[in-house]
Amino acid sequence: MSKVALLAAVSAVLVLGACEKHKRPAPMEPIAAPIYVEPVSSKSKY
Repeated sequence: MSKVALLAAVSAVLVLGACEKHKRPAPMEPIAAPIYVEPVSSKSKY
């Protein structure tokens, strides 16, 4: 019985390790530039 448990534990570690190896890292999103709007005067000559 202990051989079966040992085999199951080793195979579980191998399967989880293989799955972890194939994971792709999350893509990094570029940092957005701050939005700047020039102030507009409400009192205009025109």
